[in-house]
Amino acid sequence: MPASKVYFTSARCTVWDSSCSLPFKYDQLLLLAGLKKYISPKEKVAVKIHFGSQGCFRTVRPVFVRKTVDAIKAAGGRPFVTDTTRIDSLEYLEVAAYNGYTHLTCGAPVIIADGLFGKDAVTVKVPGAKHIQEIDVASAIYHADAMVVLSHFKGHIQAGFGGAIKNMGMGGVSPFTHCGHNNRGRLHSVSATPPEWQKGKCTFCGRCEKVCPTKSISIKGKESLKVNKDLCWICGRCARICPAEALAMPITSERLAIHIAEASKAVISTFKPKKIIYVNFIMEVQPECDCMPVADTPVVQDQGILISDDLVAVDRASLDMVNRAKPLPQSRAEDYGLKEAGEVLSKVNKRDTNITIEQSEKYGLGSSKYELIEYKSEGKAGKAEEHI
Repeated sequence: MPASKVYFTSARCTVWDSSCSLPFKYDQLLLLAGLKKYISPKEKVAVKIHFGSQGCFRTVRPVFVRKTVDAIKAAGGRPFVTDTTRIDSLEYLEVAAYNGYTHLTCGAPVIIADGLFGKDAVTVKVPGAKHIQEIDVASAIYHADAMVVLSHFKGHIQAGFGGAIKNMGMGGVSPFTHCGHNNRGRLHSVSATPPEWQKGKCTFCGRCEKVCPTKSISIKGKESLKVNKDLCWICGRCARICPAEALAMPITSERLAIHIAEASKAVISTFKPKKIIYVNFIMEVQPECDCMPVADTPVVQDQGILISDDLVAVDRASLDMVNRAKPLPQSRAEDYGLKEAGEVLSKVNKRDTNITIEQSEKYGLGSSKYELIEYKSEGKAGKAEEHI
């Protein structure tokens, strides 16, 4: 398989000129990557992002969402900004607004892709899948003509890292269907049941109760912990943050990676070829996912923005950049004694970050071989020509 093109611009700005600012360079990078090739006039274009959480603010900055929307409009498309249900949809839209994502700031409607109740989805079969033979893709994404996937590249406590692949596989599907089938539960776990509580290990610290997105966990004193099976999404967030490992939800990194790859394949299959483009923002690279209720300090310095129509290549290039970056002090990297460049996200999350990329490549989602094409701006002399 030939190397895929990945377009890059650095976060560094060394010339005192607005044309060297990262938002301006992003304009030029979209031009260089040939955004117009992926969009036909009047097509409805999903701008897939993560709205973040209450307390987690290191998401893709609204200025870059607005730049993306403006570029889509310039290409003749009709954009809408979207994410899938992670908490109650109305509450999630409020969180989105708090984090800066509104029609006013983004320049396009901001909607929940799987509807008000998180059940508006279309079942898609995954040929050749090992575990997830079918999954329910959020309806607004399923019916979109094209999509621009904006991903905040950061760590993840279970997958090691989160980028374009995870944004597609986890973020493109709805949590529930009308028949109560749990999509995300199947992705995060090997069973369709809530985490098993092990009382002997529990310290009743209450972290699981606070982090639960559906408020399905209730703790009474130091005697009992109950999980409401009707409310639980089986997302595993409680098990992942439990310091005593008192909530058991077993899944290997390889199994999770396969689940994500299979779900990503389902989402991609709903689009015609060359109708999706992926943008990774390697900025504020915190050690954890944007769905958590906090945002820790970045583990490496901002690197820049990458664009490709190959989600495997863009994630591989992003991971390589983070791996070459020196860990930052006063971060979780320092907590682990990391001072030299290396696989920082893998080390702070104790996960092999290569597995997701390897499994996605096996499923034919893209190539880990890439050619990096950099856009540099030197003031007024900086220029990007549309890539044909």
